[in-house]
Parts: sequence; structure tokens; C-alpha cells
Amino acid sequence: MEEKKQINILRVGVANLTELEELVKAFRLMNQYSKRRRFVVSREDLKDIYGNIIVEKAHDINISVIKLLQRNFKPDTDFKIFSSDEGIAIVTYSESMAGKDFSMQLIETIGNIGGGIYKPFIDVVPNFHELFKLFEKGLSPKLVVVGYIPVKNVAQEVSMYNEIKKFDPYIRLLDITHDGLKPKSFLKGAILFHFDNTMKVWHRLLTKIINEYTKPYFMEEIPK
Repeated sequence: MEEKKQINILRVGVANLTELEELVKAFRLMNQYSKRRRFVVSREDLKDIYGNIIVEKAHDINISVIKLLQRNFKPDTDFKIFSSDEGIAIVTYSESMAGKDFSMQLIETIGNIGGGIYKPFIDVVPNFHELFKLFEKGLSPKLVVVGYIPVKNVAQEVSMYNEIKKFDPYIRLLDITHDGLKPKSFLKGAILFHFDNTMKVWHRLLTKIINEYTKPYFMEEIPK
């Protein structure tokens, strides 16, 4: 079987100077109102045209560093970075027969983004309580995709979701509704995607996930 070509379509671990500046500015504001601290560091030594190191590997990139980089690099220069805001978390309950097939296909579909390159960056949890445990461990998915939630668990899931929103009001969440499994969303403020069982919808879902993940943090859209 031919191996799928791996493409960094989500641009995990890389950002040009313009993107990096917007990220740093957004994180600075978000950290004032969120208990989940976001940061970005360099994954390599950055050198000027003379070979002098101006930013060391693992150094925290702040506004001062951005200004230094702007004096030495063009805006479209790509940098290897590590951000605390990387990866995807999938919240879906796959133990019940009702949602098992959908949950497994959702997990497999998202896992194959970029030819499977992001599998180490994808966490799968059955509920919001387990998602919060990821935050407590310091893991910070940039996007949370919510699949199947059993009707009997809706109340406790909504309650835990509200606790997570208090902890991190900037959590980026895509809630999938489904005619047969989840006719409506119970998560206030979530971005919605309605799903049926056609192949075209799976393709549209992937496009939606990629768009939501790569969407920049516009300062005017960050609530305080």
C-alpha cells in the first residue's frame, strides 16, 4: 500500500514573523484573563547575518524578542516554534453502541489529517472531565472537537464545560450536531457543524476543522 504523503497543513511548529507577532500579542492579552498560560518559544537558535545568536533555543518569545527579530528578518520568514497552544482534543463517548461507529470514524478521520502527521498531537477523551485533566497536566489543545455525548450525560457535561470556560475563556471548540445522535448543541458559545452520513459532509467537516485550527487570534475577537 502506498504511504500517504505527510503535509503540515495545520502549520504546527512553524510560523512566519507576521504570524508570530500576532500570536505573541494575543497570548499576552489572553494570559491576563485565563488560568491557562499560553506561551511560544523558539525550537532553534536564531542567528543574525553575521552568525551571532540573537535568540537562543527554548527562549520565550515576547514583544521585545519580536522587535529584535523584525530588525533582522523579513515578515515572511518562517521560524521553528513550540507553542503551548498546539494539537487537537476530541471529546466523544465511544463506549455506547449508539455513538461507537460515529466516534471511531471521527477519531480516524481527524487522525488522518495531513497524512497522519498529527497523531501525536491528538488526544481523545470520553468527556469534559477528562479534557480538564489534560489542562491540569499542562497540555493545551488549540482546538476541541466535540462528537457524541449520551443524552443521560448532557447535564454533567454542560456543567463541566462551563467550569472549563471559567478556567480558559478562550478555548476554541467545534461542536458537531447530528440528526440521529445529537440534534442540537448544549454548549453555549461553541462553533457548530451539522453532520449527516454522506461522504461530502466528512470532507466539509475536515475543511471546517482545518479552517478553525488555522484561524488566527484576532485581537478584536478576544473577549475580556
